Amino acid sequence: MGDMDLQSKMRLGEEVDLYYYNSKTLEKQSIPALQDTRFYQVFPSLGAGSSTFIYSPDQGVSDIIVGIKLPVRTATTGAASYNGLAVPKAWGYQLINRISIRYGGSSQYFWTGDQIFVENMRECSNPNSRDDLVALGGAEMKTVADFAGDQLFAYVPLNLPHSSSNSSLEKPNPLPSELLNQPIVVTVELNPISSIFYTATTVTGAVGVAPTLLEDAYFQVRQVHADDMGRLMRPMGNGAGYSFPLKSFYQNQIDVRLGNSAAPQSVVLTGFRAGSVRSIFFWIEDTADAKNKYCWVLPRDVQLTYNGTVYQYYRGTASQIWDLLGTDVPSNYNGSRLIDGADAEPAVAGWVSVPERINWVNMPFSQVYEQLSASHLMVTGKKIENAVVNLQLTTPEAKDTYVLKAVYSYNALLFMSAGSAEYLF
Repeated sequence: MGDMDLQSKMRLGEEVDLYYYNSKTLEKQSIPALQDTRFYQVFPSLGAGSSTFIYSPDQGVSDIIVGIKLPVRTATTGAASYNGLAVPKAWGYQLINRISIRYGGSSQYFWTGDQIFVENMRECSNPNSRDDLVALGGAEMKTVADFAGDQLFAYVPLNLPHSSSNSSLEKPNPLPSELLNQPIVVTVELNPISSIFYTATTVTGAVGVAPTLLEDAYFQVRQVHADDMGRLMRPMGNGAGYSFPLKSFYQNQIDVRLGNSAAPQSVVLTGFRAGSVRSIFFWIEDTADAKNKYCWVLPRDVQLTYNGTVYQYYRGTASQIWDLLGTDVPSNYNGSRLIDGADAEPAVAGWVSVPERINWVNMPFSQVYEQLSASHLMVTGKKIENAVVNLQLTTPEAKDTYVLKAVYSYNALLFMSAGSAEYLF
């Protein structure tokens, strides 16, 4: 190999052969398995209300999605048309009020459609995947011609503790449902179908009426089946079990109405559970503009303190650059703002829209580390106990309709034992 220079002698580390593969650089799958998406279940109701998906124990459970289709309307005038109506981008998420899951006999937890939207975006493998996920969550439609073909479909991956919208190196292993004696139960509660539709002030021709029922809605699951089921584990008795590490546990969002001020204001974050908090993230919605509820307001001079100690300080809009330096997918997406044609310049009949970069704010406690598929490293977070967590921020303008929506992300695992499961934090 010739004489080694001083740096090579002093540098720590094992030599790695980058020319030939060897036993240290080659790996192979120990339990061969195939994945399929054959199992689906149609919603029992295509209107507002709750639908339940029951998955009986059957080996690996990976992604679960909800597929939605708006009704086809062929008439060009009258109530049967979409004339004068519009739906915003990612309307599939806005249609969901909340979801829940119970793994066998585990505790049941709930999450809102809004936080699922943000969680899915922040877990995507790259910005292109993130924007595709937003587009597949429901296309913006603002003319009769838009309400046709593929644009009537929307797809929402349910962001559950065991699964992730990441499609690359950070994909979690499937949940081994063969260790359960009871089914996995997922519920999705829909808002009224008409709630995602908005009517323009000025419309040419007869104004359409928003539908009250979907044409189609269903659950679908990606399953992973071992070639040889005999190589899989069986439900274990009391005192023994399998610890399934969760990519994260997101607590149900909290909503805090902000003050009507353009000066710095302080918000007390409450509702923490006992556990290791890896990060806190939030977005600010202007509730006065329901048709653009996902066009969030980017705050400035954000400061996060715990018992008076500053953990994050983002001067100006620096929250965005710090997030870019800590993740593959920064906290923004390419959205669109719907504008009533009467408010456009110049005024027009119907709807117009403008593209907009939309941001939320991520505040991590944990050290930056990207997981790898088929492996998991627990990165410690902040133990938040009997203390005060304060958030200081400044909004671009004074409004009494701003609502801050925050989510806490925890380290957690699902302990599977005696045919059931429970969360450990």
